[in-house]
Amino acid sequence: MSLNKLHPRLQDYVKDQKWNDLRPIQKAAFDPIHEGKSCIIEAPTSGGKTEAVLFPLLTRISASKSSGFKVLYIAPLKALLNDLALRVIPYAKMCYMEAFKWHGDVSQGEKVQQMLFPSDILLTTPESIEAILLRKSNWVEVFKNLETIVIDEAHYFALTERGSHLISLLERIETDIKKQPQRIAVTATIGNPHELLSWLMGKRAGGESIQASSEVEKERDFKVHYFMEENPERPMLQDSLYTMLGQKDKSIVFERSRSWTEETAARINERNLASQTRSPVRVRTHHSSISKRLREEAESSIKKKTEMSIDAIISTSTLELGIDIGDLDQVIQIGGLNSSGSFLQRVGRTGRRKDRPQYFRGLCTEADELVLLTGCVSLGLQRNSENILFPKRAFHILAHQIICLSLQKFGATAEHMWEILSGASCFSKITREEFDMLVNNMLQDDFLRLAGGNVLLVSNRTEKEFLRANWKRLFAIFDTGPMYNVVDGKRIIGTLDSGFALIQQLPFVFVLGGQEWNALKIDHEMQQVSVERNETGKAPKWKAISSYDIPFELAQEIGRVLMSDTILDFLDQPAQRMMEAERNAHYHLNWNSRKWIFDSSEIDGRIYLWTFAGDKINRTISNLLCTKTELEPDYDYKKVILDFGKKEPMSITDIGNLILSLKSRTEQDLRELIEPNIDVKWFSKFSECLPPSLAKKTICEKGFDFQGTIRELNKISFDHAPAN
Repeated sequence: MSLNKLHPRLQDYVKDQKWNDLRPIQKAAFDPIHEGKSCIIEAPTSGGKTEAVLFPLLTRISASKSSGFKVLYIAPLKALLNDLALRVIPYAKMCYMEAFKWHGDVSQGEKVQQMLFPSDILLTTPESIEAILLRKSNWVEVFKNLETIVIDEAHYFALTERGSHLISLLERIETDIKKQPQRIAVTATIGNPHELLSWLMGKRAGGESIQASSEVEKERDFKVHYFMEENPERPMLQDSLYTMLGQKDKSIVFERSRSWTEETAARINERNLASQTRSPVRVRTHHSSISKRLREEAESSIKKKTEMSIDAIISTSTLELGIDIGDLDQVIQIGGLNSSGSFLQRVGRTGRRKDRPQYFRGLCTEADELVLLTGCVSLGLQRNSENILFPKRAFHILAHQIICLSLQKFGATAEHMWEILSGASCFSKITREEFDMLVNNMLQDDFLRLAGGNVLLVSNRTEKEFLRANWKRLFAIFDTGPMYNVVDGKRIIGTLDSGFALIQQLPFVFVLGGQEWNALKIDHEMQQVSVERNETGKAPKWKAISSYDIPFELAQEIGRVLMSDTILDFLDQPAQRMMEAERNAHYHLNWNSRKWIFDSSEIDGRIYLWTFAGDKINRTISNLLCTKTELEPDYDYKKVILDFGKKEPMSITDIGNLILSLKSRTEQDLRELIEPNIDVKWFSKFSECLPPSLAKKTICEKGFDFQGTIRELNKISFDHAPAN
């Protein structure tokens, strides 16, 4: 495209910035977006995706004389919205327009003003959109001239229930404004962008996927280190990390949990004290239990180049997304990773300055974590990401949306609700009969009540469980559980899980936000811990959510790595030796992607079926075997484990034939085999709205991969590993 197509003020901006040209994704996206086509914009981290979307939109809508929000720009995090606003608002002003960010930290007065005199661009989150639809009576008037909906970090949304909530909201908006705005999803590299497009569009036709690689192949400096140590405090790893951070490069250190971030920060602070250095390694932590103010202080400080600015942020995945923290020199990953997509997101935060490589260091103390991280880096070097498995039977989100629609419409019929919601991709495999079953169950369990003309209204139970405390439980899909505020005087420092706070005896010392605190008082009724600064402490042990499933693509890559004898240059010598030991332990399997291997153990009498198919497919195989035999197989992402115990053993041939007999079955067949054996457990605060049969269908979809299982069964053959 020619730069002359840009709005004249944007042309001036490009010249002022001394850009020689637009980036590839910006050129590829301009015409489709400017022409109003729905699309997926896919490019690597720091590839210029924001401008790729904004430049054609601003150029187009600047000619519009209509009032109201013209662009709805949705992001997953308030911090990301704050970051986007720093770019979007100036770009809008250049083109004589206005943009406004709307989230929980923005004053009600400003929000009221926006509903009276709306800006051209609204930056917000799904939860805030829900609040607007339920509480702002004139929202249809304000949105009636909406032209475009942009979903930033769409891959992040698609991986969680918030994505299902979001696309349900789009159907509700379009129904009431009686038009179909252009839909744009902005995403980092994913394995199946065309399925992301289907998720975005629902029942709507059209849409295209726009991809572009970086115009310059970045030099990459990746190294994974392995430390053979038994001490749980990981002294060798901590020494190496301290040395890396002491070079005064700007860094993010990614840890696996909130507890570990604080533990690592505490160990660095201890080393600073012990060394009495005049140049301490200054770090702060960044995770969901730290107050907004402290997170923003960390983000701001690392951008600066002063003597007192911090050198590193120790973070959970909260900094994986595109929050701007300046030009980073290195990303350090401690422990394993479960996704090459996450690896590419994280390492993409480095090497943004000219002539600086993408710089990554991995630090591991356990063989399993080393294997996982090696697989992630290997896939990342090929720039391959995993496929996303998109939900199609999100019954718990459907229950949430039924409640929200009954509030928004002051009552609505089931027919009208179905007409609105059935267009969303996350409900596309739900039948009308199942929808009616859900509504009837919600009536029976007093989540809904009927008024005249079959109108559905919320009940007293729903008001009690979801509409107290300013409706916060309704707006947020995720239930974070009870938390204790940590306060220093009147300042809120962050939060602690109730499980940690309830078992502590005063006085106790802990670390939060990378700083030490002495607990002075616990008020269990107010759920508050009063503190003062302290010099030494231990990190609180937050309850860790179980690790995410290892996806198929990563499991396959790990299988290829273990079967290969290729030297992996990104591993240091100890890591290479450990990987060699892992290869020696697996090499006899002679596995490949078209062959599953049976391996019998004379030691424990078990039979191992090596698939390297990932957790979801192996979980599916394991549960299907449960339905066909008296066995209760175990599994991990690499294999299914058959332990006969005192039961009559089956031959490998019989097991193989039994598994292969399933390849001609449909997804529905496999689901019907497994569903009766599913235990109905709590998985969402809205799961209690579901009858057991629909809860089982939702759990099945979240935990199993029937399509992938059938695909692999029709591709593979079985073989036997030689005696080892």
